[in-house]
Amino acid sequence: MIATLFGKKKISEEKLANVFVNAVLELTEQGFPAVAAEINESPEFLANPNLEDNDDDAFALIVLAANLMEAQRILGPGVDKRIAALAVSKFAQATGLSVPDLEREVRLLQGQMERLNFPSKNTVYAMGKVVFARYDLFCFQDTYFREMKAPNPIILKRLNGLMGYFLWNWTEVNEQYRIV
Repeated sequence: MIATLFGKKKISEEKLANVFVNAVLELTEQGFPAVAAEINESPEFLANPNLEDNDDDAFALIVLAANLMEAQRILGPGVDKRIAALAVSKFAQATGLSVPDLEREVRLLQGQMERLNFPSKNTVYAMGKVVFARYDLFCFQDTYFREMKAPNPIILKRLNGLMGYFLWNWTEVNEQYRIV
């Protein structure tokens, strides 16, 4: 009895994946308007990118891929793969995508994050750079950054400040719960 009082709470992989996917969808729905507003109102852009509040499909995939990368780093071996598979399956069901297409898209996004952010392994920075690439924001910048195909560091810094709110604290989940 004392072990259950002071031990970790149990959570099934199925339930954790379900909570995670619902949280990602809710975070994206409620948080993307702030991201779009930050991008649209950036004075560093020569022209307004005109991102709409409902252009969040690509952003939801970025948030999912980034969180699964973080889960892979923190959760135990095997658990991360099972959580990822369950989360992708539930995300596909919730968004109406096919599971193989979503798995392929998540792998592509994770590869793009690693490539754009090399040698850093900071997922928050990778998310900001992938948002720039996925929404093709390079063409709205001044000539110097547009020709380099690199995000303006001022915009990227503000964007990175927002991206941190879209990552789950997997360390805390791992410390508070025993995933069964």
